Amino acid sequence: MARSPSSKPTPSKSAPSPVSPSPAAAQVDALLRNFRLEDVPSHLLRRAHFKAEEIFATTFSGEGVTPRQKAALVLLYQEPGLSQNSLSERLAMDRNTVAEMVRRMHGGGLIERRPSPTDARAYQLYVAPAGLDLLCRVMPRDVVVEDQLLARLPEEYRGLFVKCLRLIAEYDNEADAPKPDPQPD
Repeated sequence: MARSPSSKPTPSKSAPSPVSPSPAAAQVDALLRNFRLEDVPSHLLRRAHFKAEEIFATTFSGEGVTPRQKAALVLLYQEPGLSQNSLSERLAMDRNTVAEMVRRMHGGGLIERRPSPTDARAYQLYVAPAGLDLLCRVMPRDVVVEDQLLARLPEEYRGLFVKCLRLIAEYDNEADAPKPDPQPD
């Protein structure tokens, strides 16, 4: 029997299944019901990072420098002649990102690249005069950025907070991971 165009089948509403959810599904459901994003350390660290970036950008809006560029200039001032790979390691950034940053900073006159006397494939990096001028303008105000970032913490917790961040940042997954017990042959 054919249906008329005006009679459409009514969608059936599915009734709750009489089958109980699996223990894994019930466990996930409980986790999700009790999950509070505002209590998740990785989420809070990300939000704090965004706040730090915002404070830096506001404080140095006229300077055209990023926090990572400032850090690179500081490291090159303290350790003139670092290789690009060493700079990458010291900044805890991947090599490709640092290579692009170095290219831009060199193009902007902030750093100098000189061929390494010991490795024909490498360059040694130095703060250029324009980079030193930038550091002279930025560094006296840099303490304001850090103070503003930590302002919500009680004074007596600030040192401990930085120490805890350092413990997290310096954690080496492979070196610090518990070693599995050797399996008997």
